[in-house]
Amino acid sequence: MNRLENKVAIITGAAQGMGASHARTFVAEGAKVVLTDLNEKAGKSLADELGENALFMKHDVTKAEEWANVVKKTEDKFGPVTVLVNNAGVLGPIAKTADLDYDEYLKVIAVNQHAPFLGMKAVIPSMLKAGMG
Repeated sequence: MNRLENKVAIITGAAQGMGASHARTFVAEGAKVVLTDLNEKAGKSLADELGENALFMKHDVTKAEEWANVVKKTEDKFGPVTVLVNNAGVLGPIAKTADLDYDEYLKVIAVNQHAPFLGMKAVIPSMLKAGMG
């Protein structure tokens, strides 16, 4: 159908589940897709399955410097970013507040709240270059 022809997307948490489903759909619809995840084995396997219009990068979404690298490699391979799917997320432990480890709580907040901000901030200059996004 090519509804996403000429689009360049970064999809986080793309190695499995909803992220992998998004990646398959985007490529089927004509987009070029950079899949990012911490699960290198599954991510590489999916990128291989999707072919030349997909690239996998191991990526910790909580690190601003890694976002900069993902955007640069995306632009180098496919051109400016026009779509960002902030799909990466973690549930964390289910516990009463009194029993919850503070470091685990901070990890959940970093991935689910801080990382989407970092992603949006990182792709804005690329989207402005593209004139869309």
